Amino acid sequence: MLIAASSFAQEGHITVVEDSSIQQVLSMYQTFAKEKRQINGYRIQLAANSSRQALIDMKAKFIQQYPDVGAYLEYSAPQFKLRVGDFRDRSEAEAFVTEVRKFFSYAFIVPDKILVEGVEW
Repeated sequence: MLIAASSFAQEGHITVVEDSSIQQVLSMYQTFAKEKRQINGYRIQLAANSSRQALIDMKAKFIQQYPDVGAYLEYSAPQFKLRVGDFRDRSEAEAFVTEVRKFFSYAFIVPDKILVEGVEW
C-alpha cells in the first residue's frame, strides 16, 4: 500500500517597520565616528579665493600631481580654502610644503583637524 503525500509551501511577505529614531541614532553615530577620526595636526593651504570654481580647478591640478594625498575644499566666509595633506607633526608638513611649492608657490602650513588613517567607522 502506497500513500502519496504532498506538501505545499506557503508564500508570504515580511514587513519591517522602522522607528524614525533609529535613523537619528545611526546618523549621530556616523557623525561621532567621523569626528572621532580627527585629531589636531597640519595641512598645507594652497590657496584661498571667493571663486569656488577656481579652487576646484586647482584641486584637480593638485590631484594630478599628487594622487595619493588628500585634498580638501573648505568654506570659511567669505572665502573657499584649498588645503591638502594630513600631517601629524609639523616636520612632515614642512618636508611636503617644500615639494609642493614647485607647483604652488604660495603654499603654507596651517594647523588643522586631520583624518587619522586606517580608522573605519
